[in-house]
Parts: sequence; structure tokens; C-alpha cells
Amino acid sequence: MSNKKIFIIYTFLFIIPYFLCLSLIGTGYNALINHYNSWWRLGICALIGAILMVAVKSIAHRPISIIAKQTSNPYLRRLINFFNILDYNSSNFYWNFAIDFVLTIIFAKLIHQLFAPYQIMGTLSGWIIALLIVSLILASNLEYSTLSIDPEQK
Repeated sequence: MSNKKIFIIYTFLFIIPYFLCLSLIGTGYNALINHYNSWWRLGICALIGAILMVAVKSIAHRPISIIAKQTSNPYLRRLINFFNILDYNSSNFYWNFAIDFVLTIIFAKLIHQLFAPYQIMGTLSGWIIALLIVSLILASNLEYSTLSIDPEQK
């Protein structure tokens, strides 16, 4: 598989869903919390969001490993392995957790600034989930057989 195709699959399977999951966490926080300006509550949101993102990344472990092994570009391999929190590097887990913590705060504040409360409590989470599903469908349809756990499957 070419590096270009790997990058496209990686973008639709991991990068876009990663940002959409952070947006979903920020939307949920803004929909549930009445006292938005409390840094204590935002810190708890970031901690829970970082834990959820680690769980999502651990589920995606196998496809990330498969894609990383197929690329010949060392920079692309490093980018792909950044989300590999189980095999790649032990410090990578802590960096991922810290970055997820900070990005959760950023996305919660960004959602609060960009959308009105009626949008946040209304259909915003539905639109984010719809975009997440579309992104995953596009990625899986591009090269499903390559990402299969069963190497004999065609």
C-alpha cells in the first residue's frame, strides 16, 4: 500500500475521529455543566476526557500497528505510532495522556465559544456522531482487507 493511501486511511480512521471525539467530550461537558467557568470542573472534565481517549486509543491499537508496519516513510510512521499507546514507547502513553488532557480543555472551551447553548444541548452531539460514523465508514471502505485481523481474508 502506498504512503499516500496510508495517510488518507489514517486521516479518516484516526485523525478526524480523534478530533471529533474531543469535540464530543467538550459538547457533553458544556451540555451538563451549568457553572462553566469553574476550573475545578474543567479539570475533572479533562481528566475524564483523557481517560476516555486512552480507552479509544487502546481499542484502535491493532489497526495502528498494521498501518505503521506498512509505511515506508519514517515521518509518517512516527506520526502513526504517536497514537500507539501500547507497543510503541512507554513514555508515549504519558505524553498522549497529557496531550489529551490539554486538548480536552481546549475543545471544551472552543465548543463553549463557537456554539450557542441551545445548539450544544440540541443537535450538536448528533452531528458530531454522524460525522464520526461517516469518517470511519470512508476509512474502512478504502482498505478494509488491509486492516483485517485475519490475514487470509481477501
